[in-house]
Amino acid sequence: MTQGKELRPAAAKDMGLIDAVATDKADMFKQAKDWINANPSAQQPWDKKGFKIPGGDSKHPSIVPIFSIAPAMANQKSHGNYPAITHIMSCVFEGCLVDIDTGLELESRYFAACVLSAESRNMINTLWTQLNSIKKGQSRPDGFERYKTKKVGILGAGMMGAGIAYVTAKAGIDVVLLDTEMAGAEKGKSYSATILDKAISRKRSTEEKKQALLNRIKPTVFYEDLAECDLIIEAVFENREIKAKCTQQSEAVIPNTAVYASNTSTLPITGLAKASTRPNQFIGLHFFSPVDKMPLVEIIMGEQTDDATLAKAFDYVLQIGKTPIVVNDSRGFYTSRVFGTYVSEGVAMLGEGVHPRSIEVAGMKTGMPMPPLALQDEVSLSLALHVSEQQQLDMKAEGKPIAVRPSYEILKTLVKEHNREGKKNGKGFYEYADNGDKYLWPELMDLYPAKAEQPSQQDLIDRLMFIQANESAKCYQENVVRSVADTNIGSIFGWGFAPHQGGTLQFINAMGLEAFITRSRELVTQYGERFEPAQILLDMADKGEVFADD
Repeated sequence: MTQGKELRPAAAKDMGLIDAVATDKADMFKQAKDWINANPSAQQPWDKKGFKIPGGDSKHPSIVPIFSIAPAMANQKSHGNYPAITHIMSCVFEGCLVDIDTGLELESRYFAACVLSAESRNMINTLWTQLNSIKKGQSRPDGFERYKTKKVGILGAGMMGAGIAYVTAKAGIDVVLLDTEMAGAEKGKSYSATILDKAISRKRSTEEKKQALLNRIKPTVFYEDLAECDLIIEAVFENREIKAKCTQQSEAVIPNTAVYASNTSTLPITGLAKASTRPNQFIGLHFFSPVDKMPLVEIIMGEQTDDATLAKAFDYVLQIGKTPIVVNDSRGFYTSRVFGTYVSEGVAMLGEGVHPRSIEVAGMKTGMPMPPLALQDEVSLSLALHVSEQQQLDMKAEGKPIAVRPSYEILKTLVKEHNREGKKNGKGFYEYADNGDKYLWPELMDLYPAKAEQPSQQDLIDRLMFIQANESAKCYQENVVRSVADTNIGSIFGWGFAPHQGGTLQFINAMGLEAFITRSRELVTQYGERFEPAQILLDMADKGEVFADD
């Protein structure tokens, strides 16, 4: 109940939550009528005289320990961010001390408290209203018929390419999985087999379904095999020269009508499209890892990408069962740009002398799925360093002022002086044991000693939340994101921004613009100019506006 876990009918019957399972509507009515005829004087168990709760009520010695431990166990996962969990446990505890009618009255009051909570408003607004608007095509251009992608060519059979191949084939679309070596392409295909074997072991798939899916994936090293593809997705290393070569070799063989998409997470699409002879059909499709589990795809429009291409890309994302958001071209786009502020802020705190354990606890208290240092390890310190250095080179080449995040020097020290690249080499901010355990690297405290006077936990939480929300507001101001719905959904589905807050812009709405601006300026005074509220927030506050789509 506290986790909202969904059950299949057979499992619910085994637990006693339902009495019977029917094969179809006619069988259901037959079973119901037969039961009514066999039980003319039916009563619910709790309406019968002398009824006692099975196993004992809330005061029973065998039950008391459960209610002593359950709140702590729930709080360990929710960190108090979801009032519904406490309300549910209260319903059960108090309801088992009174008669059924009083228990139902108590439950109705707790339900009302849930409905009227800020968390409920945030989540319903974003995860129901705005999400449904996106799925109905709010961000899809008008005037184009729905397009059904028939064959997808995927360049690069690494983790991302293999994952894209799986979700595409699962949707019934033929896939050509191309890599530089046949062994790599075959390995990419085997990723799908591994997922399906696990599903079969859990009785969620069959050998026949597995074989049918695998038959749709053709591993290859020949570009000629892309000849009939109507969509190409490039998922190779983040290197402009390699990507340009892939574009040119593909366009030499694919149909003139085919869409070409890059799965880049940081490199601007407009720049990558310069290698294309048809930049109007060049678009970004940014998937998230692991592709089979992550629900979002960020669609990036280059300066020359046309609406027909966007419509086809949007339809493909829905076809494979993912949620599309549409953003305009920019360095880091939307999700990578804002996600980077979260991990960077956590790393910056370490350099300031904040105890690493305090940083991680604050990260969990925000409602994010992982704390910043652990998450940076997962993403890879070396990759973050590479992206930062590439950005600095690009900005220098463009004659723009070079902005370096406060985390840069720390990443450089750990990667280049201590060979700590993150989870991938078993050494990052954490140490990774062979048995799967991890713990903060003890020498972090030597490199970055904790100051005697530590900031409050609320300060740490606010820094981690405000830096993301403010950067999202800047993305909205700069027209990087095209709608409030895309911004909120992208933040939750893309990098796990605290769902109970309803997304980055809803976080600002719920707090109120004036309060957000006031607190931002306090953070500026204490921690730096990066917390200066975006101009759009000041303008909206003057007009009494909030973030909302028309």
